[in-house]
Formats: sequence, structure tokens, C-alpha cells
Amino acid sequence: MIRYFKVYDFKQHGNEPQQLNTTRTIDIEGKRICLARTATGYYAVDDKCPHAGAHLGRGGWCEDDFVVCPVHRYKYNLKTGQGKQGDYIKPYAVQTRADGVYIGIEKKWWQIW
Repeated sequence: MIRYFKVYDFKQHGNEPQQLNTTRTIDIEGKRICLARTATGYYAVDDKCPHAGAHLGRGGWCEDDFVVCPVHRYKYNLKTGQGKQGDYIKPYAVQTRADGVYIGIEKKWWQIW
């Protein structure tokens, strides 16, 4: 089951609340998530680089549809989470709706909202 959380409200934040090729760290339900915006849209992935532990949303940036770690410049595909060096980060579902941007967090059936 996926629950969607609104991270941008276009009425409040404008139609382009985040600049192209930028990242930021957000917290949803205790999870740190890197929200990235590229020319193809918004993406959400785990904020922590598995290689060096750096926060991808703090100092990282986007190149095409990859997020670049600010420490060692490792690159991760924003759609699949696959790193060019063979490791992975978790991607999250993102929906851009008429009223804003939403990130989907999966919960197991036994977890309570």
C-alpha cells in the first residue's frame, strides 16, 4: 500500500517551486528523502549515499536523470536507483498533479499510519 504525501502545493509555492537540476532533503514520516528536479520531472530517492553516507539532497545536484553525490561524485539513476558504480539507492513514487507534487511512501499492511 502506498500513501502519497504532498511536498509542494502549486498555489502556495508557485508552478516551479524547485529549480531545474537541483536537489533538496525532505523528511516524510521519519524518512529522509532526496527530492530532485530535472528537465523530465520530479524524482524522489533515499537521501543517503550508500557509498559515503552523504546527504544527496544537501549539496548534491542532477545531471540528466542522475543525482550526483556531493562527496565523491558517484551518480545514481533517479528512475531506477542504480548507481553507475554498481550500488543502489531506493527510488520512491512521485506524482505531479494539477495541485502539486506528491511522494509515495510504501507501508506494509501491519504498519499503522
